[in-house]
Amino acid sequence: MSSDFYELRMYRIERGRMGDMRNRWHHHLTPLFLRHAIAPIGAWQAICGPDLPLFVYLMRWPDWPARQNAWDGFYADPQWAEVREETNAGSELVERYDLNFLREIVPWAGARSVPYIELWLSQIDIGASVTARNFLRDDVKDAVTASGGVMLGAMEYLTGSSLPGAAVVLGWPDAATARSVDEMLQRAPLGRSNRYQLKAV
Repeated sequence: MSSDFYELRMYRIERGRMGDMRNRWHHHLTPLFLRHAIAPIGAWQAICGPDLPLFVYLMRWPDWPARQNAWDGFYADPQWAEVREETNAGSELVERYDLNFLREIVPWAGARSVPYIELWLSQIDIGASVTARNFLRDDVKDAVTASGGVMLGAMEYLTGSSLPGAAVVLGWPDAATARSVDEMLQRAPLGRSNRYQLKAV
């Protein structure tokens, strides 16, 4: 069995400070991440959905030691402490964050340039994890493709407060087309979902 996994980070940003978060990301975090071998495969601002304002990014790690070494180096870097203090500007920029680890269901297809991106965080019915994986990998992926969209990736939660669950990232030509799989993503073996519209940063 492969040891690689994904890490999904979702940051609730103080109201009115998303611009500051984007500035921190582009001008400070990106070079720091590069220094410490932290390589997000996607980063977005949620522009619609619960818990806004929300900043989201996703990473893929080859194994646990690689992740630990990267983050240990990052948090020990004096430049991170300086950046954090400077970009907080007297008050916390991040109100809280959720961090979860996930296992691949549908391989990540890359953060393609698509006009409309959605993130679905779906509960899975108890005892139905295998059925849900097959449903997402086969039925939902085929339905998305047939409707003119692309499944950018689908992952099963390994950690979190709402296990079992799945994270599904979809790309669409427009909002109307995105509605084509609404019903599928809200029926058994999937349960209640939080849905976000994302904008690449």
